Amino acid sequence: MKTLFKFILLTGLRDKLYLGLLLIIFCIFGLSNLVGFSAISEQSQMQLVYFSFLSRLVIVCGLILFICFYVHRSFENKEIDFILAKSISRVKFISSYWLSFNLISIILIIPVILIQIIFNHPNLIGLMWWSISIILEIMLISTFAIVSSLILKSAVVSVLASISFYFITRMMGFFVYSISIPNKTEQLKNFDGISEGLLKVLSTIFPRLDLFAKSEWLVYGVTNYQDIYIVLIQSIIYIPLMLFLAFYDFEKKQF
Repeated sequence: MKTLFKFILLTGLRDKLYLGLLLIIFCIFGLSNLVGFSAISEQSQMQLVYFSFLSRLVIVCGLILFICFYVHRSFENKEIDFILAKSISRVKFISSYWLSFNLISIILIIPVILIQIIFNHPNLIGLMWWSISIILEIMLISTFAIVSSLILKSAVVSVLASISFYFITRMMGFFVYSISIPNKTEQLKNFDGISEGLLKVLSTIFPRLDLFAKSEWLVYGVTNYQDIYIVLIQSIIYIPLMLFLAFYDFEKKQF
């Protein structure tokens, strides 16, 4: 398990994952400063918000691509068959994958946190909760990427499924808002009973990633700790649930 753990971390280094995303993060920092300087007021706050949003998006998409293509490449190269031929259980194998990918996500998020502390001077309490929640968000997405890579036979389809899941869960706040006031705006009057029912089902099944890592926490601090409780509860529920799905599916596979 320890050897597999190190191997996955070295694979990320070999594939230039760390260097590539780090360079993109620095480019995003420069772009956010440029956009922030163009603002009429609250320039530093604009820089902070743009940088936190874009860096999170890049890290999530980069990890999804790395996980999906790495898992499918392992299947194609018979690497998984070789590892399972050794004295390692399938549960430990998936656990090693999960821990390795989550450690990679923490390694990638550390430069973002340091840049914010050094250059953007965010609210420290807000930064603490933002850092915790974004780590939980990336853990949730990386777990879903592992599950989709194990279930789906195409790396491209796994990537599309994971990215779709991420954007749907990020839009879940809008869906809930649409359900709560269906007739208050002209645009929402077109929602019929079927559409509203579908939105209710989606809002029940999918997590609320729009509550994770709010940029406003970095500027104003955490004003509503109910969002923090929801973030922690959803992480406790959805991450183990998706891990169980990964264990169950992998146990059923024939090698």
